[in-house]
Order: sequence, then structure tokens, then C-alpha cells
Amino acid sequence: MINRIRKLDKSVSNKIAAGEVVERPASVVKELLENSIDANSTSVVIEIRDAGKSYIRVSDNGRGIHKEDMYLAFERHATSKIYSDAEIYDIKSLGFRGEALASIASVSNIEIITKTADDEYGIRAELVGGEIISNNSIGCPDGTTIVVKDLFYNTPARHKFLKSNSTEMNYINTIVNNIALSHPEISFRYIVNNKNIFTTQGNDDLYSTIYTIYGKDISKNLIKINHEKEEMKIKGFVSNISCTRGNRQLQIYFVNGRYVKNKVITRAIDEAYGTLMPRNRFPICFLYLDIPSNKVDVNIHPAKTEIRFRDERRISEFILNSIKEKLLSSDLIPNINIGNNPSLEKEKFKYSGWNNEIDQVSEQLSIGIKKEKETVFEKPVYRKNLSMKEDEEIEGYVEVRNDNNIQEGMNKNDNKDSDEEKIGKIFDEIFAPKKQKVLADYQQNEGHRLDGIRIIGQLFSTYIVCEKEEQMFIIDQHAAHERIHYEKFMKDYINSEILSQILLEPIIVELNYIDKNVIMENKNIFKKLGYKIEEFGYNTIILREVPIHFGTPVAKKFFIEIAENLNRDFKNGYELEIEKILQKTCKNSIKASDTLKDIEIEKLIDDLKQLDNSFTCPHGRPIVISISKKEIEKKFLRT
Repeated sequence: MINRIRKLDKSVSNKIAAGEVVERPASVVKELLENSIDANSTSVVIEIRDAGKSYIRVSDNGRGIHKEDMYLAFERHATSKIYSDAEIYDIKSLGFRGEALASIASVSNIEIITKTADDEYGIRAELVGGEIISNNSIGCPDGTTIVVKDLFYNTPARHKFLKSNSTEMNYINTIVNNIALSHPEISFRYIVNNKNIFTTQGNDDLYSTIYTIYGKDISKNLIKINHEKEEMKIKGFVSNISCTRGNRQLQIYFVNGRYVKNKVITRAIDEAYGTLMPRNRFPICFLYLDIPSNKVDVNIHPAKTEIRFRDERRISEFILNSIKEKLLSSDLIPNINIGNNPSLEKEKFKYSGWNNEIDQVSEQLSIGIKKEKETVFEKPVYRKNLSMKEDEEIEGYVEVRNDNNIQEGMNKNDNKDSDEEKIGKIFDEIFAPKKQKVLADYQQNEGHRLDGIRIIGQLFSTYIVCEKEEQMFIIDQHAAHERIHYEKFMKDYINSEILSQILLEPIIVELNYIDKNVIMENKNIFKKLGYKIEEFGYNTIILREVPIHFGTPVAKKFFIEIAENLNRDFKNGYELEIEKILQKTCKNSIKASDTLKDIEIEKLIDDLKQLDNSFTCPHGRPIVISISKKEIEKKFLRT
């Protein structure tokens, strides 16, 4: 049999396209939410059931779809986002390929209700396997609601390879969180299995949105960034050095409103934190980069999560300098909260007004809600505010089960408060002032540099104890001296001022032919580092001078490590692995258990104050911690 070329059937080609766009339920959620954002919506509701496998609903109050365009909307390569090939290189919308709705429809059953502001009535359509089977007029508010049911019902192989519900929900949660963060000016309401997970305010307050989604512990450790250079702008928040993670999952960044993954940005963040961060720990970032749309290519991946910058170096330097400058001008000294003593817990609550507030809320809820409808509640849990997550629930109280009406909250003419809104009002009366205080308390740190501290003395021959106002500072003398040595070495290196020592017995280093050639081609780097080198035979180099910072054995080992790094295509001396340099600066530092005289302590602290970074040693360990007077008084039950 001869295989002949023929055109694929539409249903087959759509399913193939769906494989590129719709990998899992989270892909559907992403595409629908991006459409809602592109439709200029100010309010979006997302509802998920069965991890999105059987039910996904996205409702918005955006522009809607014109009646005449309904059939076309579910055709491949049909879009309202671009009209010419020139616009491909200047993308301003989130979705533009014209494949999303067609791909989703080809592997699911869809119900859509939509209305534009110009139409008197909306339309309701049903699609099965990508084909419209009904299309009727309906009364509805402006905007669009799309319900996706039975995902992959007609592609059982795809359905079989979906993960567990908890895994698929993790993917969806990530998408919803990121998109809600990308547009704080839009109110997002997120419902999972009839439970309200969060509702963002949509007031264009990024910090409030972060607080709503990720809670107080992360929010209170954020530093605000807002920097502009020429046509580039960066804003958002980065964590201080007290708040880190073991992975990069909370390094979230957006380019022109689009959530992306990009190695250039990731490397810039890493370099900005540098030695502020311990090995294998990563900062938290919520960053928003705005650059001209023609300077970035977003059309390199079907899911549009990967992008390419047209001037990577310039973008990288801008991000790096913006973050680093803000970090080093902030107060990064960690505040230590002394752990609670279980034996004092009862006493602590005796003095706390929180229980009284809980009782007050409980009483108001029971009076206000039982009179109306007790069946509204599905699970007996209570939350301090409606934005709290499941792991913050306190058993014994109540949470609203959301109404499943497809247009819930979208009808502006409906003035009747829902049960959840009534509870929200009660919470707002009691807790809103507290929440607003928390939102206002995040630090726009101005960074004190230990100025004005009073030295108390040395503790355990390892730590220096000081006080300032109502804070006690504890300084790790070894970490502090390491940082002093490191910064002096690096500044001397950058300014080509590293002092050398002439060796009475020069060091002979045998190398292979390739390494020798690389070293001799980069003699200027070794000269800046304090080495004087000469050729000494076929594959041998002789060291006549070495950095005065190092002893002879360390100097030779360091030289060989630099040579190895040069062979990895590093472009200049500063791009050598800085860790290799900083590790050597520790050798001559003051050690733990060294007893210091008063004059030595004063000199150490004076030197520390002059540093660019007086918060962490070169390995990322803290130099200084602080404990407040209030924390200490708690342990003595004085508060």
C-alpha cells in the first residue's frame, strides 16, 4: 500500500493542536483567564471541581463576544488580538494565536454565555467535541462565562495520563495565583469544590494581593522595589534574607503583565542576592518588568510562558542593579522571636485579647446566620479573615459554602447580600482595621548600619553583644571578620589594588597544554588577583608573586581553581566563581572562641559599619541578629 498525502480531518487536526495548548486542566484555566484579562475585565470568578477534570468555570464582566462572532470564536487561528504579521513582533495581549478556544472545545464539552454592552440580550451556546449543538438568546449581564466539562472525554489516552487530583490542583493553584498577582487591578475570586479559597480586592494594590494569597508570614518580610531606567521599569517585592525557600517556586516574575519563565531574570536575581543568601536557599520575589513590547519575543512557545529578550545583557544588568541597590540600602538584620514556652501558653492567652474577639465573632455569626439558613455551611471552620488559607483554619467555627449560580456576583442589579457577604461585613467591622495595619506595616526599610549601638561585651568568646534603643544586637565575630576581609579583597580586585608578596621560593605549577594556553592568554586576570606568572618550560608555569591575603599552599590551590574556571568560558575576572574567592578570605579571619579586647571589638564594629553589606558573611550566614526588648519581656511575663 502506498501512503498518499492528504489533508487531515478538522477534528483530528484540532486534537493535535490541543496537544500543544491543552496539556492538563491547568492549561485550560490559563487560557480562559488570559482571555478574560484581554477582554478588559475588572472582576473574574474561577470555579474548579474534581481538579478541573470534570468542571472548570471562568466568569468575567469583560467585553463579551459579539453574536456574529460566536461560531468563528471556536475556529482555529481565529483571533481578535492581531491582524497583521507585523503585530507578531509587537505583542501587547496575552492570547493571540487563535487556538485556545478551538483546542479546548475539541477535547471537552463547553457551555458559553456571553453578552456585549451593545447587545440587549446575550447568547448561550453548547459545544460537544468542538461542534456547536445549540445557540439561544438569554438574559445575562455583560461579560462571558465559559464552563468546560468532561475534559479529555474523547481522548481517553490523554485522560489516563492525568495525575492525581492533588497534583493537578497544585498546577491549577499555581496558575490562578500567578495570574491574580499579574493583575492586582482585577478582582479574582477563586472557588474550589464549593469553597472560597480567596478573593482579591482588585484595587491595584500589589501588596494587598500578595497578602491575600500568601498570608502574613511572607508579606511582612518583603522589601518594595520601584526603579526606572530609560524605557525599562521594574517594580514589585523581594524578600529580605530572613525569608527564603529551598526552591525557586516563589520566584514569580512578569514581563509586560505576562507570567514567564526566563533564565536571564533568574540569573540576575541570583547575582543580586549573591553572598546574602546561604547555599541552596532562594529568595522570594514578586517582580514586574515593563519593557517595550518590540524588545521581547513572546512567540517562541505554544504556552507563551517562555520569552526571549532582544538585549539580554542590558535587561540582566538593569534587574540585577535594581534589586541589589535596594537590598543593600535596607535593614536586613533578622529579628528573632523567642520560641514560646509550652508551660507559659495558658498564661499568654490569659493576657491576650484575641479570644475575646473570637467569641465576639462567633456570637455575631451564630445570631446572624442561623436565622436565615443553616444549610449554607458545609464544613465547621472559622477563618480570621476571608483571605486566609486552609492551613490557617480553626475548627469549631463556620465558613460559607459558595452559591453555584453560574453568574453569581455578576448581576449589578441584584442588591441582595449573599451569606458570604454578610459574614464579610461582620469580619470587616472587627478585623479590617487590624488587617489594614498589617498591610501598612510592611517595611520600606531605610537600613540602619549599626550606627549608635552601645557595646555590652563578648559572649562565649564568639559573639559580641550590643544594644540600641529597644533592641539587643548579637554579632557573630567570625562571620563579621569574614565579610570585612571579603569586601576588602573584592574592592581591591575591582580597583586593581590587590597587594602581592614576592615568594622566596617560587611555586612551580605543571599543567596540560590547553590550560597553560588559557592562563597565558588571561595573564591580566591573574595580575589583578595579585599573581605574577611566567612560563617555565613546555607545560609549566612559575608563580613568583601571590596575593598577600593568602599563604603559599592556599595561593597555589586558588590559582589552579581559577585556571579550571577560565576553561569554562568565563568572559572576565569578575565572572570567575566568586565563591572560590570568598572561601579563601576566611582563612585569616577572627575565629569563634577567640577572646577579643575592647579595642579589637570596637575596630571590628567600626569596620563592619563601613561595609556595603554588613548583614551576612560571604557564605550567606547572618552576621547580626536582633532581639527586641518586648520579646525579652515576654519571657519574664512583663507584658
